[in-house]
Amino acid sequence: MLAYPGLCPSNVNKDAKYSVVHSATGPMEIRLVYRVSDRERELLTTDHHDKLVEMVNKVKLELTGFSGGAFYINEYRDVLVPDTVNGGCVYAGNYTLDLEFDYNGTPITPRPPEGLRPGGSWPGPHVGIRYTLMAGGRDIRYDTRSGRTLREHRLSDDVGQRLAGELARRIAATKGIAGGGFYINEACEMFAPLGGEEGGVEYIYVGSLADSAWFHAPDVDRGDD
Repeated sequence: MLAYPGLCPSNVNKDAKYSVVHSATGPMEIRLVYRVSDRERELLTTDHHDKLVEMVNKVKLELTGFSGGAFYINEYRDVLVPDTVNGGCVYAGNYTLDLEFDYNGTPITPRPPEGLRPGGSWPGPHVGIRYTLMAGGRDIRYDTRSGRTLREHRLSDDVGQRLAGELARRIAATKGIAGGGFYINEACEMFAPLGGEEGGVEYIYVGSLADSAWFHAPDVDRGDD
């Protein structure tokens, strides 16, 4: 097993991660906790991703002896399984297919509905990797911890201040120059909690990462890459 060398999420909200769960009628499937309102959540599932289930379960069995459980897919399409014993995440492989769920006939995917612009309500899953827009909209950062050491990673360290500033200002145009947390999902779409309320129901669409400069991808085996 490979401990993931990049950012490992530490979200505690159930709707901020996917899970492999047992199906009532057949093989295991992928579940998404989809927030409908403050008091209502839908448990949406899909059985169309057997390879992904196998990837996650292989790691889960090695870590705990049991199959099933939570996982993330980051913006590099890396599948990350939390290591609840040693901390951090274990790299399960790279998965390039979008996960799509059905909510009363409406597809719920990591991609925005057609016509959605930055600042509009984000209806998609809240699954994503959290980053921080720094105050003043000048840079983007994330933090890692190793033992007693906390390290801050800034986008400008990877791509330079000019390119980092361009993306930060674009995000700030929607989120505000006060900064704060935002999320990026496996489709490289960005969204943020409305009013900065982490774990709430209302999120706004921040935009697509598209071809903007971003943190270097961690050095892991992605198959055909």
